[in-house]
Amino acid sequence: MLYIKEFLKVLIILILGISGVFSIIGLIDKIDDFMPHKPPFGLILQYTFLSIPKYTHYLLPMATLLSSLFIFAQAINHKEIVAIKTATGKMKSILAPFIAIGVILTLFGFVLGEIIVPTTSKKLHAIKNKIIKKEKGVTFKEGTLYMKGNDGSIVRIFLYFPDKNISKGISIFKFDEKGLHERIDADTAKWEGNIWKLYNVTLYDMAKGKTTAIKETTYPAIESPKIFQQDMWKVEEMTMMELLKYQKRLSESGFKNIKLSVDISSRLSYPLINLFMILLGISLSIGGDFTEQRVLQIFSSEKIKEGAVGSGIIAAGLGLLISLIYWFGYTLFLSLGYAGTIPPFIAPWIVPLIFAGVSVYLYSQIPE
Repeated sequence: MLYIKEFLKVLIILILGISGVFSIIGLIDKIDDFMPHKPPFGLILQYTFLSIPKYTHYLLPMATLLSSLFIFAQAINHKEIVAIKTATGKMKSILAPFIAIGVILTLFGFVLGEIIVPTTSKKLHAIKNKIIKKEKGVTFKEGTLYMKGNDGSIVRIFLYFPDKNISKGISIFKFDEKGLHERIDADTAKWEGNIWKLYNVTLYDMAKGKTTAIKETTYPAIESPKIFQQDMWKVEEMTMMELLKYQKRLSESGFKNIKLSVDISSRLSYPLINLFMILLGISLSIGGDFTEQRVLQIFSSEKIKEGAVGSGIIAAGLGLLISLIYWFGYTLFLSLGYAGTIPPFIAPWIVPLIFAGVSVYLYSQIPE
């Protein structure tokens, strides 16, 4: 019970501390955009606070690994593990609660990435627009865009492909003092040069009750894609269900978005590593071939003084090294998935499964 309390205490301190630092760095990165508008301190504080869940989600595996390495390195250093083995003889039964904690952290990571991060990311987007005094002109949901044209018209784009600057299913509603007087429907719109070209267009003149079909026309009142893409939801702002619905609509329209498939798969694979990071931290700390003295021999050319400081530094260094290896490998395989070199569904699972296999093997080698 003591180790569990210490582990949770270290984990909370680490995750909140590191996430807080990263959120402040993120604010500093935006400060040049914010300060000309003289935002109130409350909005700046709110922006910083709402950034924490996003960084917590990304940094939770590293914090889990560092916490488990630190706690059990301390136990090894103080000879507590030897005493526990002598008293009980069953090391893995004592470590079982940490497996349960790993499962809970995995579930927490999924909830964080699926519910909390999308919600706070949308609020961050809204706060940013409020600070820079940008009126919300675009609404985006599951691939559908609603926006206001430069001539006061209302534009609905049923499905927008940001990577291709192509829109499918365009409806433009034009109003006068009497109400809706014209509607323009187009099967497809493409951004060519500096204007939107509409194809297979149907014009509805409400006043005259007349319908006209034309093959191609232009409509200059719709903003450049670079303008309204800034208001579109990012992947991190969408839940799994929203991503799946968006992907389904893309498929039904004959478009295959490989990047979106990789991102959907990563929503499931990324939280899973929290369980195996805690197993890896325990195994590297108290496993037969990975005791603290062994790590000292590998990573230090000089004799490091035994004690809390020495073991803490070693645990932190080892944890950071493993975390960097994990993130580098995970990002590399995501990139290969985006490029289509590796099947999109498989790419986000390769590195987590490798780490899972290594951590389970090392855990099984812990001597009783």
